[in-house]
Amino acid sequence: MNSLVPSQDQVMGQLRVIIPAIGAIVSATGLYSVDKTGALVATLLTAVGPISYFVCAVWSLIANSRKSIITSAAKPVEAGVPAPQIILPKEEAALAQVLPSNVNTTNDVKVVAK
Repeated sequence: MNSLVPSQDQVMGQLRVIIPAIGAIVSATGLYSVDKTGALVATLLTAVGPISYFVCAVWSLIANSRKSIITSAAKPVEAGVPAPQIILPKEEAALAQVLPSNVNTTNDVKVVAK
């Protein structure tokens, strides 16, 4: 994977900062006001910042859930490379059932410590 391509979390983090900053600059410089844009447009422009925070927060909760992280880790690093075997504790058997077949629990796989 190209290290110059930002991840989805990085993009959402940047949007969380940039959108309210642009809104503050636009309103502080007087580029929009109720008499120039109308009440509906002014309300929508005012709501964009808080809405972007909410969307980023929801996305972060979903993207950083245990299921999402393990699903991502269970993918092969590139074509032709076998997928890694991930072994979860037996307490996470329900989670392992909804993940790819290379995710198992200690009930299914005997783990031997060296």
